[in-house]
Amino acid sequence: MTRIFVTAAALALVAANSVYAAALTEKQVEGVQMAIKAAGCTVEDSDIVAKGDGYKADDVECKDGQYDVSLDKDFKITGKEKED
Repeated sequence: MTRIFVTAAALALVAANSVYAAALTEKQVEGVQMAIKAAGCTVEDSDIVAKGDGYKADDVECKDGQYDVSLDKDFKITGKEKED
């Protein structure tokens, strides 16, 4: 019984990660990059991922520190959380 539960949990985790790690198109990456640059910050293309109906950019470098930034599907910044 425990094996079945562990296997089911592992499969659920893999399925969740595959949705999160979907490859982005060049247009999507450019849209996120433009929004980040407009905010006076920079981010590596490899730190941009799809998340839900939008995007997430990790390790965004701004003048006042490093942030995780959330954007909606239209590339508008919806959240900016400072990393410690």
